[in-house]
Amino acid sequence: MPRLAYFDCIAGASGDMILGALVDAGVPIEKLQETANNLGISGLQLSAYQVKRGEFYATKVDVHAPPEHAHRHLHHIEAILNKAHLPDAVREKALRIFRRLAEAEAKVHHTTPEKIH
Repeated sequence: MPRLAYFDCIAGASGDMILGALVDAGVPIEKLQETANNLGISGLQLSAYQVKRGEFYATKVDVHAPPEHAHRHLHHIEAILNKAHLPDAVREKALRIFRRLAEAEAKVHHTTPEKIH
């Protein structure tokens, strides 16, 4: 039976927060690193460590990437995902997620998804 994760993000959630929640839920950081390696972005490294925010403890995952000055727009992300060594179902879901994120960002910034970075 497939597992389901539900994020109740009424105040938003960043990528590192979601990755940390996945690690806390039992996904090994090594599996996340393996998936990151499959994206074909050289020098991409993940690290996980415990943090305390107020009275809460959690895992924080940092994504270390080579410095870049260029922003990645939706078409750049789509190109990375289309070249990545990922199962087709994972690729398609990721493409849909990034498209929806770009559409939501575009709506609040009164622009188009293609201009979001």
